[in-house]
Amino acid sequence: MGSRNPINERFTGLGVVTIAIGARRYLRQAEILSMSLRRNMPGVPIAIVSDSESMRAHCDVLIPVDHSMPIATAQKLLLDIYTPFAETLFIDSDCVVARDFSEELAEIRRYPFSPVVQQLTPANGVDEYFEHLGAALEKVGGTAFPKFNGGVYYFRRSAEARAVFNLAREYFRDYKRYGIKVFDRGGPGDETVISLALARLGMLDLYTDGGSLMRTPTGLQGRLHIDPIAGYCRFRRAEGVVHPAICHFAGHYLLMPEYRLAEAALRRGVTRVELPYRVRVLAFVAAHAARLQRFAVYRMHGLSRRLDRALTLPWAN
Repeated sequence: MGSRNPINERFTGLGVVTIAIGARRYLRQAEILSMSLRRNMPGVPIAIVSDSESMRAHCDVLIPVDHSMPIATAQKLLLDIYTPFAETLFIDSDCVVARDFSEELAEIRRYPFSPVVQQLTPANGVDEYFEHLGAALEKVGGTAFPKFNGGVYYFRRSAEARAVFNLAREYFRDYKRYGIKVFDRGGPGDETVISLALARLGMLDLYTDGGSLMRTPTGLQGRLHIDPIAGYCRFRRAEGVVHPAICHFAGHYLLMPEYRLAEAALRRGVTRVELPYRVRVLAFVAAHAARLQRFAVYRMHGLSRRLDRALTLPWAN
């Protein structure tokens, strides 16, 4: 008989879904996430939405891409259609799981649908992705706006989850009516339209984790410490020191040497302090080079835009 897996037994019917479409860097991120999940949540099945057959080696279920939504954050609005699981924990591919999060998972499962919510913005408040938050809430009959990072979503097959996703897709397609601003090349962000759907449905009793399930290093103060082999992550933000099980290296945080060191530790199966000195030095050098390259690209884009504007002036013709 095979050995028993306590995590698998405790969370029967639950699986993790992530999305990795397009460029090699997205596939690599999903690979790193998968390795960290296998290490710290063994036995929990993984599904990857991808257009690359190479991802099959890093998951239990490979899901083809649905092009009814743009290839952008809007793909998360299809999670209820994508998932093969009765219960789903979505994790962004640019995350690293640093330790077991069974206790946090047990807590978030009390909700039919929930992100990790940090605050509720009142109707008289403001949000950077709305022209006028109060007017949008009035249109949908909401009283407050849940604010969260969309790096993690939990939901189970339920009428509540279906209603959230259906409304979110509706608001995405008709975003101008609600004064929603675009987030990326695909249009509005998933967080904005899902939040508006939750407001409309009155689903404001949502999971808060005290910094224990998922956090981004936004507003990082000092160093970020993470080791998915030793099983820890901690850093200080404005809210204080947090110890998230899942570190969300969103945006430019992917360029941090800590992300490269976490990858190296996972690939070698050793703790960060056990990594060869050469590997650690190269991680810092490569991170610095990536930041310089990113800065150079931004400067070139800025110069190109200014040149385009100059060429459209009357005296340039």
